Amino acid sequence: MLVKGASLTKSEEQMMDIFWSSEEPLTSVDIVNMKVRDTWGNGLVHNIIRALLKKGLLEECGIERYKTQYARKLCPAMTKEEYIAKMMSAKAEGKESRFKVLLALAKEEEDIEEMVSELEAVIQRLRQDIE
Repeated sequence: MLVKGASLTKSEEQMMDIFWSSEEPLTSVDIVNMKVRDTWGNGLVHNIIRALLKKGLLEECGIERYKTQYARKLCPAMTKEEYIAKMMSAKAEGKESRFKVLLALAKEEEDIEEMVSELEAVIQRLRQDIE
């Protein structure tokens, strides 16, 4: 579960983008071997991962053996969309403000009719989940 008010630093966001775009669980060894950034050495990768675990954005989902040691496999604890929704919800001031944010997002779409149809389908799924 996301720690309340847990916004991401630039490096944490870049790390989460790696996890969100990966189809497989990753280890810190995988991240270091990707050489995403020259400045991301083993120690920094571990620090970023530790911070993301503490914030509730990553979770352990297995282990993998590397020669004589084991590394934790990590997965995102939520999708990127769920994270964005939680951040927006945290910034909104109450239920009415969240509804206004949703309305503003819907208005961003070029094809309003398609958006209305998609929203109606979402509402149906939500009603089914309630029952």
